[in-house]
Amino acid sequence: MTWQDFYSLQRFGMTPNLDNIRLFCERLGHPEASYPSIHVGGTNGKGSVTAMLDCVLRSAGMKVGMYTSPHILRFEERIRVGGQLIPEKDVFEFLGEHWDFIESHCCTFFEVATAMGLEYFRRGGVDVAVVEVGLGGTHDATRVVQSLLSVVTRIDLDHTDRLGNTLEQIAAEKAGIFRSGYPAVTGDQRPEVLAVLKARTKEIGAEFLQAKDLISLASTSITSRQISGTATLKCLQPPLILKRWKCPLVGAYQIENVRLVLAASSLLMAQFQQINVAAIVRGIETVKWPGRLQELRRNPHLILDVAHNPGAVCAVVQNVREIWKPRKTIVIFSALRDKDIPAMMTCLKGTASEAFIVPLPPPRGMSLEEISALARKAEWNARPVLSVSEAMTAALRLAGRKDLILAIGSHYLAEEVLKYQENA
Repeated sequence: MTWQDFYSLQRFGMTPNLDNIRLFCERLGHPEASYPSIHVGGTNGKGSVTAMLDCVLRSAGMKVGMYTSPHILRFEERIRVGGQLIPEKDVFEFLGEHWDFIESHCCTFFEVATAMGLEYFRRGGVDVAVVEVGLGGTHDATRVVQSLLSVVTRIDLDHTDRLGNTLEQIAAEKAGIFRSGYPAVTGDQRPEVLAVLKARTKEIGAEFLQAKDLISLASTSITSRQISGTATLKCLQPPLILKRWKCPLVGAYQIENVRLVLAASSLLMAQFQQINVAAIVRGIETVKWPGRLQELRRNPHLILDVAHNPGAVCAVVQNVREIWKPRKTIVIFSALRDKDIPAMMTCLKGTASEAFIVPLPPPRGMSLEEISALARKAEWNARPVLSVSEAMTAALRLAGRKDLILAIGSHYLAEEVLKYQENA
C-alpha cells in the first residue's frame, strides 16, 4: 500500500449521494455517533473558522478532533487530534484494513479520508470534533456527523459545475448541513443567500442565527501581523465583554471570521461549561493556519494565499493594497481547471505590475499552454514559465525592497511555494 494507491481513488471523483460513507460508517460501527461535532460550511473562510474553533475548544481544556481539506504539504494535515497530525502509520493501517471494501464500493478519496478521520477521532477519545465541509453540503461525505451546531461562512460562487450557477443554488447546497432541532449560525451574507438559509432552517425546524446579532465588534485594527479589537457577546445574559482580542490571521475578511467564531463559541457555552472568555481569547490568539495572507518574507514581501475563486481573490488583492501598500506587486498565479480562472485573472491583472503564470499537475491542473491561452483571452500580459520555482526566482530578481510578490490561486501552488522557501 502506497500514497499513490490512496491518491488513485481520486479517479472516482465525487459521489452524488451519501450511500458509500453511510455504509463505511456502518462497517466501522458508527464512529460519528460517539462524539458531538461542529460542522463548518460555506465558501470562503471555512478553514480559518474551523482552525479558530479548534483552538478555542482546546484552550478550554477539551480534547478536539479537527478535519479539514484540502491539505497543503501533507495529507496528514487533514486529520488532527489535540492539534497533532494523524501519524502516517495510522493512515496506512486504516487503508490496509479496509482496502477490499474501498475497492469493491469504488469509494472516493474524500469518502475514505472522511471515514478515516471519524474513526481516528473515536479511537483518540475526542470530546468534540470540528469538521469542515469538503464541497457543498447536501451530498458531502461529512454530512454524516452528529452536529450540535452548523456554522456557515460567507457564500460565494465556486464549484459552479457541481453546486449550481447562482448564489441561491449554491446556498441551498450549503444549507444541506443544517440539522433539525439544532442551531445554525452564519456570518455576513448577501440578501438572496440569507433568504435561502433562513428558509431551510424554517423547513426543517432549526434555529437560524446571524453572528452580527450575537456579537458586536469595536475598535478593530488590521496590521500585517494581526487583527485586533474589542467585542461584546450580546447573546449571553448578562452580556460578556472582551476588552481585547487579537488574531494572527490578517485581512479585513478575517475580522468577520472572528465574529463568527465568537458567535459559535458563545452558543457552545451552553453545551460545554469549560468554555469561558479566557479560552476564547487564548484560542483566537494562538491559531495557526498557513496559506491565508501568509507573509513568508520581507524586503521584498512574499505573500501566499490559497484563494481560488473570484470573490476570495479580489478580497486578497484589496487587502494586500491596504495592509502592505507595496510600491509594485508581482503576481505568481495558477489554478485548477474547474475554477473560474478568467474572472480571477481579471481581478489580478489590475494590480499586477508583473505577473507569472505556471502549470499545475494533471488531471485537475492546467498545462502551460492552456493557462497561457486563458491569459491571452483575458488580455493579461502574464509571463508563462514552466514551474513555480522558476517563477519565484524570476519574481525575486525583479522585486525591490518595497515591492510585494503575491502567490495565489491554489493549494497546489501554495505547496510548491512553501517547498521553494524551505530550500531557499
